[in-house]
Amino acid sequence: MKKVFIGSLLIMIIAFLVMGCSDISDYITEDQAKALVLEHHQRPIGTPEIISVEIKRNAYYVEWENKENKEWGIDKVTKDGDIEMVEATIE
Repeated sequence: MKKVFIGSLLIMIIAFLVMGCSDISDYITEDQAKALVLEHHQRPIGTPEIISVEIKRNAYYVEWENKENKEWGIDKVTKDGDIEMVEATIE
């Protein structure tokens, strides 16, 4: 009985580790994250440009800039394609 419990517990721990270790690129590519951010910041004045992309805490952090309307920011794109503003400025 004790061996069955320990075996079941071990299998559950391994399953959680495998599920928790999946990388964001398994769900969404860097190019898809960039496209989502560009679409999100499309304005009548100017076109946003991607400055950089970094993976941190299993999310894409996309730095963007729209020089024509003087906006700049960093957005977090999650594996579900959700966009969260991390930082933004408008001059």
